[in-house]
Amino acid sequence: MVTKLAYDYDRQGDSLFIYCIDDYEYEVSLELDNDVILDIDKEGNPVAFEFLNASKLFHLDKGHFNNLYKITVKSTITVEAIRLSVELVVPVHNKTQIFDINRITSNLTGIPEIETELVTA
Repeated sequence: MVTKLAYDYDRQGDSLFIYCIDDYEYEVSLELDNDVILDIDKEGNPVAFEFLNASKLFHLDKGHFNNLYKITVKSTITVEAIRLSVELVVPVHNKTQIFDINRITSNLTGIPEIETELVTA
């Protein structure tokens, strides 16, 4: 499943919110770690992601978050685990650079198995 997404960055709060642009019915938020929150819709699909302290997580200056070329989010949910991989493509000093993070947590809430790839429009 490939879905297009958009993002908002709050410089003052240093939070990056990435979300599906298609309509969805929210079900639950899961905290993958202290700074990463995953929203799941009623069908068990990952539909939104919030990254607190985003500049520290991605090792990226706050000023670059408003100039993202591309965002790719890959999530894999199995019976045992939830895996999240996020890649930001950003122009830095006239060069395109990639900043990424990977997170994994146990699937203790019984979210159904699914694999998704979300890409900016």
